[in-house]
Amino acid sequence: MRVIAPADRNAVRRPPGLPAPRPFRVAFAAAYALAYLVGGERRMLRLIRRYGPIMTMPILSLGNVAIVSDPELVKQVFTAAPDVLLGGEGVGPAAAIYGSRSMFVQEEPEHLRRRRLLTPALHGAALSSYVPIMENSARMATRSWPVDRPFEMLTAARSLTLDIIVKVIFGVDDPDEVRRLGQPFERLLNLGVSEQLTVRYALRRAGALRVWPQRARANRAIDAVVMPLIAQRRNDPDLTRQLDVLALLMCARGDDGEPLSDNEIRDDLITLMLAGHETTATTLAWAFDLLLHDPDALRRVQAEARSGGEEFTTAVINETLRIRPPAPFTARVAAQPFPIGGYRVDAGTRIVVHIIAINRDARMYEHPNEFRPERFLGTRPQTYAWVPFGGGIKRCLGASFSMRELITVTHVLLREGEFSAVDERPEKIVRRSIMLAPAHGTRVRFRPRETRCLPI
Repeated sequence: MRVIAPADRNAVRRPPGLPAPRPFRVAFAAAYALAYLVGGERRMLRLIRRYGPIMTMPILSLGNVAIVSDPELVKQVFTAAPDVLLGGEGVGPAAAIYGSRSMFVQEEPEHLRRRRLLTPALHGAALSSYVPIMENSARMATRSWPVDRPFEMLTAARSLTLDIIVKVIFGVDDPDEVRRLGQPFERLLNLGVSEQLTVRYALRRAGALRVWPQRARANRAIDAVVMPLIAQRRNDPDLTRQLDVLALLMCARGDDGEPLSDNEIRDDLITLMLAGHETTATTLAWAFDLLLHDPDALRRVQAEARSGGEEFTTAVINETLRIRPPAPFTARVAAQPFPIGGYRVDAGTRIVVHIIAINRDARMYEHPNEFRPERFLGTRPQTYAWVPFGGGIKRCLGASFSMRELITVTHVLLREGEFSAVDERPEKIVRRSIMLAPAHGTRVRFRPRETRCLPI
């Protein structure tokens, strides 16, 4: 068992890591970046096993990187003062899609101010009011799915979760209006999961992010639908009685009594649209992949879908997020030399919490690579040993919304029809830009419980 030294302010040793001789540092950083792009998480896990709970390497476009893979060290990272480890700086490539004004990329105290104003829209009474929307969208989605023919659950889940988030944010229900509002965000989402983002971020110092015509067009299209809608809703006398996210943001007031500006609302809408959509859709696809290859677990979730219970389904989602997290890591950037685990990392170092390594720590989880939902029955995931939503003051604001959506949608889909896996074995993990997705999108067959009227 590894013993992790506590943070030592007098620590001077640098953590172990891959070699990078100074005259050839850029070449080594490029080689390590390429090795990760090709080898993915399997290669990274091998390096972690070799070098231990904290290791360093230079990576082209990210600079000096310290990779953390132990819960005790994760605690040190997530509980560090926000002016010592910068969460906004740690966002990295995602900031290129969210935009520099997004709440997601702000440092303190602005991040906390915006977070407080956003929180009521994703919790409590507001969250409960979204459940019928989630249920109806899931039921309607199945009406368009092919019967007894293979299709990708990931593609279907992306369409479904986009439909839900558009309705929840804008308070609309008309299908044409949902499509009109969702299309520009979908274009931006597609850029966010493309390799174009990875390449452009790596070449950002050469201007690859400043000049990005597709992103500029998507943002203009978002402005064209969002800004007039905000102006229109400002004159709505019933605004304060509505529970859609846009209405709640427009009515929100800070401690000083000041509302969010139109531009802040626009930026936060983009954050909410993008942050939860792809991760939730990917998790839904992974959950079905794992369930369809575990008949006993599937039967137990189907039983809860009929009875209204949620204990085992919640355990399934927690275990899915543990063994198949949609994002490989989260990060902070050291604003000053930072002591961690008996070592010290230099200012400017990007400290990466490797989510898969943390979630599969053999000291925390028996048979850590196996899908065993029972491990979460009667117990909550450990704060620093289960980190699919990140942690600390930057923990995912939409975690409760995502869990509610995943449980609700899973139950509706299993009530609507029977699913079967197309592939004999569970999917392999592949990296798609900054996401970890099923290699073939989780191919499934679906048969509705009631006979459809099919065209002749």
